Amino acid sequence: MNILIVDDEPEYRMLLGHHLEVEGHTVFLSENGEEGIKVLDAEKIDLIISDVYMPVMDGLKFHKTVRSISKFVSIPFLFVSGFDDQHTLSAVNSSKLDGFIRKARPLSELNAWIKYLTTPVDKRSPSPPGEATFKTNRDRQRDRTLRSNR
Repeated sequence: MNILIVDDEPEYRMLLGHHLEVEGHTVFLSENGEEGIKVLDAEKIDLIISDVYMPVMDGLKFHKTVRSISKFVSIPFLFVSGFDDQHTLSAVNSSKLDGFIRKARPLSELNAWIKYLTTPVDKRSPSPPGEATFKTNRDRQRDRTLRSNR
């Protein structure tokens, strides 16, 4: 799987990149959303992992830009952040994200999120990995669809 990592912290970007390469993925690295858009234009990306707060183009604007381009709209998007305050959680929840994980979480949880986000929605477990109280936008849509089909 081709994964784009967008993060302004070089150490974290390299750590994540190395981990995902060991897991068998092809990894593309960018230090901000502006560079991330260039990678998306040049490569076939299957999943995006992006920091929330970055210079030049932050993760929220990057996510909004990605979702506004029809050929990228269905790429699963996972936010990561070292911040877990209410402001950050509110910002990412209002962005119609697919998933969110704190940077301090174990890499095994990141692997679980990747598997979760790349599994077809109708075949996913009812709750995302890690924090059972967190629902992704796609999960909420699936729940509405399932309720309306009853």
